[in-house]
Amino acid sequence: MTELNQIWNKIALLSSGETWTISAQDLLISRADFHSISAYLSHESEKGKFTIEIPKQTNAWFNQTSFTITKS
Repeated sequence: MTELNQIWNKIALLSSGETWTISAQDLLISRADFHSISAYLSHESEKGKFTIEIPKQTNAWFNQTSFTITKS
């Protein structure tokens, strides 16, 4: 998955405390793919190298299409 590699490369380039907001539109991927990536990154953030903030959904039928990563 090249999108995931792009994200990992960008996270590696972030300085400590720096944030980056990612959207499905930026990556040109479907909401389903974006949701899968955000779920994976949420799990990976438990290792402590970065945090991920996913906005709360306002409607259950509408998946969020952006999140913010902060490098630890």
